[in-house]
Amino acid sequence: MSSPTHQPPRSHQPHLLGRKGEDEAVRYLLACGYVIIERNWRGSRGEVDIIAGAHGEGCEEIIFIEVKTRSSLRFGDPFDAITATKYRRIYKLAREWIATHRPRSPWRIDVILLVENRRGFELVHHKGLIA
Repeated sequence: MSSPTHQPPRSHQPHLLGRKGEDEAVRYLLACGYVIIERNWRGSRGEVDIIAGAHGEGCEEIIFIEVKTRSSLRFGDPFDAITATKYRRIYKLAREWIATHRPRSPWRIDVILLVENRRGFELVHHKGLIA
């Protein structure tokens, strides 16, 4: 007799999907030549999913990346979850990190959107998000 498969409670499934999406985003960024500086950095106003650098360890530009993952488009496009309030929070967190780590570095905010499908994820990378 086979043992039943263990499924996490429904309340944990969005967290697991989000973690899978962040892992996929990191793989994508590394494949594109970015350097991952930090993951899930916590500042005074919340958390930044990924902080990456472009152009190697010296990092000419710092990129603050918000990752939004969905299991389908049934409840709308993941980009719709990036509200003006959320953008302002990310912006303030980015300024906080820059001020304490690399005050003279240029920086931007990107969003990576992922929708799960049978083959893995469909990924869209929006660079230089502007409020």
